[in-house]
Amino acid sequence: MPGDALLEPHPVDTPAQIRVLPDTVINQIAAGEVVERPASVLKELVENSLDAGARRIEVDVVDGGRRLVRVRDDGAGMDHDNALLALERHATSKLRALQDLDHIATMGFRGEALAAIASVAQFTLLTNRAGSATGTEILVFGGRIQEVRDAGVPPGTDIAVRNLFFNVPARRKFLRSAPTEFTHIRQAFIHEALANPSVEFILRADDADVYRLPAGTLLDRIRDLYGAEIAAHLRPLNFGNGSVEISGYAGVPPFSRLDREWQIVFINERPTSSPVVSFAIQSAYRDVLVGGRYAPLFMQVRVPSDAVDVNVHPAKKEVRFHRPTEVRDVIIEAIRLAISGGEMPKGKRSAAAPHRAEPVAPAPAAEPPPAVVAPAAVSPAAPPPAPVVPAPVATIQQQWTWASSQPSATPDGLPARVTPWAEYRLLGRVAGLYIVLETPDGLVLMDTRSAHERVIYERLLHAVDQGRAPSQGLLPPVAVPLSPAQTNALRKHLAALKQMGFGVAEFGAETFMVDALPVWVAHAAPGPLLSDIADGLMQGGRATAKDWVLPLIAETASRQAVSLQRELNEAELNALIRDLAGTEMPYTSPRGKPTVILLSHRELNRKFGRE
Repeated sequence: MPGDALLEPHPVDTPAQIRVLPDTVINQIAAGEVVERPASVLKELVENSLDAGARRIEVDVVDGGRRLVRVRDDGAGMDHDNALLALERHATSKLRALQDLDHIATMGFRGEALAAIASVAQFTLLTNRAGSATGTEILVFGGRIQEVRDAGVPPGTDIAVRNLFFNVPARRKFLRSAPTEFTHIRQAFIHEALANPSVEFILRADDADVYRLPAGTLLDRIRDLYGAEIAAHLRPLNFGNGSVEISGYAGVPPFSRLDREWQIVFINERPTSSPVVSFAIQSAYRDVLVGGRYAPLFMQVRVPSDAVDVNVHPAKKEVRFHRPTEVRDVIIEAIRLAISGGEMPKGKRSAAAPHRAEPVAPAPAAEPPPAVVAPAAVSPAAPPPAPVVPAPVATIQQQWTWASSQPSATPDGLPARVTPWAEYRLLGRVAGLYIVLETPDGLVLMDTRSAHERVIYERLLHAVDQGRAPSQGLLPPVAVPLSPAQTNALRKHLAALKQMGFGVAEFGAETFMVDALPVWVAHAAPGPLLSDIADGLMQGGRATAKDWVLPLIAETASRQAVSLQRELNEAELNALIRDLAGTEMPYTSPRGKPTVILLSHRELNRKFGRE
């Protein structure tokens, strides 16, 4: 019966024989790991040019790189024999032994890029070594060498990759439109150009110039690529501990955007990324930018070559550090030092030549208000009254006073900071919330509530650092059981938790007694709270615990800030202005809102048509 066929057993398949794949298939598989799209070709070829010592690199693309990606350089070049070897799999001049993988100092090192690219494209290699009478031209079609001949070419290397994936239709159909592929090409080009500002870079698309970037400094390259306005809102990064060194430029909040396009990181001159680096950047900007906004950042991280593993991703998109916690802490400190204190952003002025204005002369008036000098110049004999602030949360165990008899918000024991304005003149109020100041650099609009939040926030942070954080007692104390791993993590950081205002002590095996909580988490359940803290400590140590508490401190500062309904008198306003000038980050509130807006003299002149 016809239905009986369904009941017949399927024939047993003959076991497949194991075979060695042909070299062409092997190369195409490797190409799938190394070459994702035309931008991957550009990255591999440009990095080979850099390894060859090129001082000028030209890139030509046609049809978004789908029809042509061509890279020419003036580097060392290759002779006939080395040019042929370069097209073999795992042939490289950059490694000799297994131990060399621990000290990689070049961009490329695997020796598979040219072979993989040539296996999925129509490939032309022109090269000549300086001093040689003739160069070498090699034509490769889908991984098969078609012709090798002598050629008269200048020193350097010229590689053209045409019709990428022409022989792998399944890969070619996944290429996007020409504009989309060119967007990826331009991004890859920009990253390589920023990583190597001392090299001249040229990009042409469909025979039209896109970028001509002369050799110069990193700031010159940023200005050429992104414009003078971004460059004017950057501050230099220059910090290290002898093992991890950070350089480059960090953007000053609130100047930012909604994506990370302006955040580019180089690790030992390599455009790449790492989860620990992304976390450090986010942590450094956490209390100065509104959530979902990203300040510009062009950061170079330098570590010894044996302290970083660049061989964890086939396309070298990610690296792994041997001591990630150290790298994280140095990056956070470098960015915070760069964006805190110092000179206010100057609109569109060049960051290389900051404006120096003369002191402001008071305008004629019946009773001209006196110019108020910055905190460093005020005599401590007659300090002005500090702003009146609502009382702190009740039932705290430790006495906490918001008002200070000091003329500056800079806590005792810390060095005096360079204030963002040397002197100012209070001109008036707007809508009862904003105040207008005249400074040597122009006009400043200040949001008093955001300013007061910043002052209170930094005082709280200093109290935490000094072990004087306000806390609220628990009656009765609560016993919190934890897992063995959580217990070990918490036991190592009890001192740090007490410094933050927690009253925590061991109480038997894998149990802790909590008798006090910081005021900013006073209403939280001690059990889940302590468990979450322990989990965070297992992942990142003490820095993670403090990062976790920063948003809560910011929320407390917001609650304690001066009420919008109450207008400050002139003495309170002057005290608030000076206190804000003494903070580490006077330009934003802890929630990332601007505290001040500066209209420079140049910007005012331009708006009134004088420039």
